[in-house]
Amino acid sequence: MSLELKKNDDCTLSFAWFSVWPVARTAMHLVFRRKLFWLLFAIAMLSFVFTFGAIYLLATLKQELPQMARFISSMLKDLDGSGTTYLNFMKLQGTVMMILLAFAGSVLAGNDHARGGFMFYMSRRINLVYYALGKLLAIGLFVLLITTLPAIVLFFEYGLLGDFIEYFSENFQIIFGILGYGFLLSIAIGLLLFALVSWMPRPVPLVILWGGLFVFLPILSRILAVALRDPEVSLEESSWRLLDFWNNLYIVGNKFFGVNLPLFNGAVIVIFTVCFISITAIFFRLRYLQHQS
Repeated sequence: MSLELKKNDDCTLSFAWFSVWPVARTAMHLVFRRKLFWLLFAIAMLSFVFTFGAIYLLATLKQELPQMARFISSMLKDLDGSGTTYLNFMKLQGTVMMILLAFAGSVLAGNDHARGGFMFYMSRRINLVYYALGKLLAIGLFVLLITTLPAIVLFFEYGLLGDFIEYFSENFQIIFGILGYGFLLSIAIGLLLFALVSWMPRPVPLVILWGGLFVFLPILSRILAVALRDPEVSLEESSWRLLDFWNNLYIVGNKFFGVNLPLFNGAVIVIFTVCFISITAIFFRLRYLQHQS
């Protein structure tokens, strides 16, 4: 009896994967076919190439010209190999990623509504949950490709160019910080984008709304924080800063690297609320589309 249950569980997991992966693979393939994607991806990789080259240069100078290396290190404090190095790099990559997602979001998750892809998946008897997971997996892999994977490469580069045993033994927790922050971005951004695209599949309205969330709201939060904050409270401690969703992700991301920033509890609540609302919006929209099809 137990063997039959285990066999059924294995079959269920296998079926789930074979339902989720084709949805994700198709979405990513559609994005990779766009020339605009590769242009923006090349721009996103510029900061990676610069950081990679700067780390290599510093490692070389430490061996040949130690004094110059110390001078350059004092000028580029973000390249000291600490958790802050990778956290700030991922934040910078995330800025370009937001621009990419603004244009690629409708292709990643929205084309199915306009071109009959959703009806095709439903005709193949793919569960709504598996369909949603496939779309979220595509967005998540996209986010990891832009932010997390380059940060991991830089981490190993920094260690291998110096005393790698000492560096990895003293900073092994950084790799967990990179992965934790990366998965946070993948889940939160993935749910939010999929929810918006589900209700607004057309590219132009999506870009406008996405820009409002990640350009207008951050500016508004700073204006309100400056104009209405208590003189005894610093700008970054003002509750108005919680309007900036990207900053909330950065605040929580610092926690993965052992850094505590103000408004952490508030940022967690905002992120959780946004994710919950996004899941609810996705569920009701997909159920509606399923009945329509």
